[in-house]
Amino acid sequence: MRAFLRQLLAPQPQEIDTLILSEMGRGSMESFRVHTRDLPAYRYVDLFRAIEAYTGEHYRVRAVSSEHNEPLNALLHGKRPRFVNRRIQRSGTVPWPAGPDEEAYLPVDQFWLCRAREGDSRGELVLRLRYNAYGETAILEAAAESPDLGEACLKEILDLSLAGSIYRNHVLELAFESGTKDEYGDVEKPERFRILFKAHEPLGDRDVVIDEDVRQILRRNVIDLHLRRDILKANRVPVRRGVLLYGPPGTGKTFACRYLCSKLTETTRIIVTGTALLKVSAVFSFARMLQPALVILEDVDLVFAAREINLYSSVLGDLLDQMDGLRPFEDIGIVLTTNSIDRMEAAIKDRPGRISQCIFFGPPDAELRKRYLEHYLRHHATGALEFGRLVMRSEGATQAFLKE
Repeated sequence: MRAFLRQLLAPQPQEIDTLILSEMGRGSMESFRVHTRDLPAYRYVDLFRAIEAYTGEHYRVRAVSSEHNEPLNALLHGKRPRFVNRRIQRSGTVPWPAGPDEEAYLPVDQFWLCRAREGDSRGELVLRLRYNAYGETAILEAAAESPDLGEACLKEILDLSLAGSIYRNHVLELAFESGTKDEYGDVEKPERFRILFKAHEPLGDRDVVIDEDVRQILRRNVIDLHLRRDILKANRVPVRRGVLLYGPPGTGKTFACRYLCSKLTETTRIIVTGTALLKVSAVFSFARMLQPALVILEDVDLVFAAREINLYSSVLGDLLDQMDGLRPFEDIGIVLTTNSIDRMEAAIKDRPGRISQCIFFGPPDAELRKRYLEHYLRHHATGALEFGRLVMRSEGATQAFLKE
């Protein structure tokens, strides 16, 4: 009996809608209008940090982490459902990749209750960011009395999230995890777009053994173009450029891409392989968001083969549309690699404006083979080796074969 009375008389957990009213000093939120944006889940960390920066600069803030299934509009304006729990309950946290060697543990549902500082004309604001695991989305909500304030707030937060994005100027690899459905066709696990921070070693010119003519072509068509983008734009020279690296397997195409990534440290470098090649629209949307960007599509003949033999004609059409849709002054470069240029769709490799230059990577000549061998063996005692004999015996061997 005593235990029952203690439980009955104990203070009950506060409810989120009641807390919002109390914190904002209001009896009703009827005059507040809610603005909502559904964004990809991979933007969650950027959005969370942007909200923290925005609210910390302009408002007196109380942050509340509490999970609720109802949207913000229902919490502020809707009739309280009979069996829905609105009690404040600690939100779960999820680890998010936030850098090459960094994770951020963030609540999956958080409210920011914002009151203007003294002398500031900004109105009161309620912000909310929540992660929808079922739809793989980040839902950003803003409630304000003035529709203009709500819209302006969302725009500023989105701009801040892009300007300070955790992905900007990193080397990234895009991957897609397929979704699954049950026997009735209902989604059990949604398709997931994943962005992986790719570790890479800085490569200097001495670390890269490459044909000098090829090096100069890469420098002129990719590196210099990005480094001089401001000058080119000022003179109304288009900075959009695409190159295709082709040649037998193991001839250094991937290594050349690593070299380009090392040279363009102030560019977001996006590497796309495997099944991610099938998601062209998402790849280019991501690149546009983080430009200046360099998109590297590897082994493209697997998906973008000639239309007569292509099993992915709709994806091929999507790539052509995306390449044509890039504006002349968008800072997005494209590098494609293939082991089989003969299989490639002619509308990609032969069409000016899509691919500016096709660059051949073949087995190295004698001088280059010697440089490769000396480079690979530089950390070993090589006094007893006859490099001339090794070079002669390795005629026709690719760089990968020499390294092996």
